[in-house]
Amino acid sequence: MSDAQERELATWVESLELYAAPTAYAPVTGSVSVLDHFHYTPELRDQTPTGTCWIWASTAIMSMYFDKQFSGNPVLQDGLSVQFLASNAWMVGSNLNAGGHFGMTKAFYDMIGYAIPYSNIGAAWDTTFSVGEVRPSLIASGTSWSASGNTAFPIAGIDISKVDTWDISQADAIRNLKSVLDAGYPVGLLYFLPTTADWDIFDAFWANEPATSIINMDYAKDHTWDKGGCGHWTVLVGYNDTDSDPAKHYWTMLNTHGTVDGTRPDVTFRMAMNIDYSAQFTGNPDPIPYLYSWFVMDTTFAPKNSPLPAKGLESVALTVDNSLSSAMSSAVVSGVGFSAVPAAIVLGKLTLNLLEIPVNADTGSWGQTSSEFRFVSKSGADPYVTLSINRLTRKWSASVRGTTLARKINSSDGLVAKFEYAVAPGGDFTLLSQSAAVADQVKTKASAAVKGP
Repeated sequence: MSDAQERELATWVESLELYAAPTAYAPVTGSVSVLDHFHYTPELRDQTPTGTCWIWASTAIMSMYFDKQFSGNPVLQDGLSVQFLASNAWMVGSNLNAGGHFGMTKAFYDMIGYAIPYSNIGAAWDTTFSVGEVRPSLIASGTSWSASGNTAFPIAGIDISKVDTWDISQADAIRNLKSVLDAGYPVGLLYFLPTTADWDIFDAFWANEPATSIINMDYAKDHTWDKGGCGHWTVLVGYNDTDSDPAKHYWTMLNTHGTVDGTRPDVTFRMAMNIDYSAQFTGNPDPIPYLYSWFVMDTTFAPKNSPLPAKGLESVALTVDNSLSSAMSSAVVSGVGFSAVPAAIVLGKLTLNLLEIPVNADTGSWGQTSSEFRFVSKSGADPYVTLSINRLTRKWSASVRGTTLARKINSSDGLVAKFEYAVAPGGDFTLLSQSAAVADQVKTKASAAVKGP
């Protein structure tokens, strides 16, 4: 991750509410696993040479929530699709090598509104590419609760919180984590090892130690970040504190590095339970200095046979004409909903996929009526934009013409439409709304007109 991406990660973590065990919860000694809610083929659980551990971990958690909510009916063999988000990671500002976090997973599913199983056409992890990538257009996103063929499962909501483990007692940190597992749910773990040498220790443990060995990553405590420092997302799926020796109490962590020729038959490792949950390191641009960060990703699916949610895009029309060197392309996006109504708009940014268009006094003019804000580009501007924001219907629409649209807006990638605004010159931008449709929801006609759902 770049320094800017790490700062964004820190901002996201700091924005989360804390989770703590219910007051009435009383932990007991025992052995617990929630891994039976994840029906996976271990050999397939390998992220290959990509920075997608955040997608693998969050998708596994969502799959376990699905299995628990519907009592294993239907059974999702290999869970929900990792590739679905991996191929559309551009929608949330990431890619297969940039890394990311659970907040990006939530942002994607908040826009799309449903998940798809591994079994859909094109939805399996694609190992034929060196970085596990397929084009988004090759994935069939499916029909809601289809009895056969490609299927989609609408999501009612995803709520992420950070488990309270920093700067509290070890016993309280363990209590908070065990309370989630005892309720039948997994926990996400983001851990940082700040140096190349620290990772060499973990890699040797993963590759050479038996699955019964326990690792305590406190060895990286107080080390200074170097160019080999890195974070990794895994999933806490169980614990065992039955041994009389506290050093043998452990968490069971689900990883994404394959079975190592059978050494890791279920792709898990054991992590010491009695660690320093407030352990820190130094020198990282990321303002989060802690080795361990734990997250609850509470995912609720809509009831069985619920229809797919409205896309948030009433219509999308793209007309691309490359027959002449001076040909103009056009895009029309209408009916993008929003909730909070702006009090004023003096600056704005309209984004369609990778095309960011400033809408301000330099590029055009804003007008205001009792019902809407309206922007029109200056004559001859390229791209030329007409934008209206209706305060009564709480929907915005835009028409864009320009020579760069064909290059920047590609229907085979799907579509993301976003508008941000500021209420005063030089002010901070606020997101009005962002909506998206994946590739197979954007229908291409022979006339080169593209219409969305």
